[in-house]
Amino acid sequence: MKLHLILIISALFLTNIFSQDITFIPRQTSITDTMGKELIYYIDVKNVSTIPQTVFVVRTINNLPSNWSSSLCLDFCYPPTIDSIATTPDFGSSPLQPNESREISLHIYTSASVPGQGTVQLKAGTFRNPNQTIVANFFASTFNPTNVEDESIVKDFKLEQNYPNPFSLSGESVYSSNSGTTINWTSPISAWQSIKLFNSLGQEVDTIAEGYFESGTHSKFYLINSSLPSGVYFYQLRVGNYVTTRKMILEK
Repeated sequence: MKLHLILIISALFLTNIFSQDITFIPRQTSITDTMGKELIYYIDVKNVSTIPQTVFVVRTINNLPSNWSSSLCLDFCYPPTIDSIATTPDFGSSPLQPNESREISLHIYTSASVPGQGTVQLKAGTFRNPNQTIVANFFASTFNPTNVEDESIVKDFKLEQNYPNPFSLSGESVYSSNSGTTINWTSPISAWQSIKLFNSLGQEVDTIAEGYFESGTHSKFYLINSSLPSGVYFYQLRVGNYVTTRKMILEK
């Protein structure tokens, strides 16, 4: 019985160690730009273990318009037909030494004639522990700059103050009897857009809105997660490289 328990504890301990072999941190996960641009996403991979690590990266989703393509770069850039790369001599690379960081990049080549949007998913891991992988999703969208002013009278990005504010979990504000709270925003371009909720420590706690939105003005009714405590929260609009933040107050 004691031996069996020791083996279980040892297995859990080793799994925990292996899961910390590397970190895989994208510098950006969503880019919106004009048609025909090459969109580049940079990822920092670091060996946080005490031994050299052979790292692999696999493109598991490549959901792009038919006239788009994507490719991976490690120490070299590889053709769009290559779905997996590794830090091995076969790819002109070498294992990461302890505490070594290396840059990996994902390149999405868009159409110069038609706007669109797509998603690419990457999984990263090590040869020592291939079942422990890190997943990252990347979103891309393009627009026709000559049509921006024709699509909508909206000329600038704007995130409105939520109303009512403050508001309560039951949906009643000290200023209004309306239920929940409403957030309005505008975007001069059609693109992948998200509004995330963060607590006062800067930790993401909820997603208010996320998806592909046409250019113009949008509205989202939001009833906050019942598990969140009273306090100050921040909601952040992100459209490509554009980011803006406002404050809301939850009162229970």
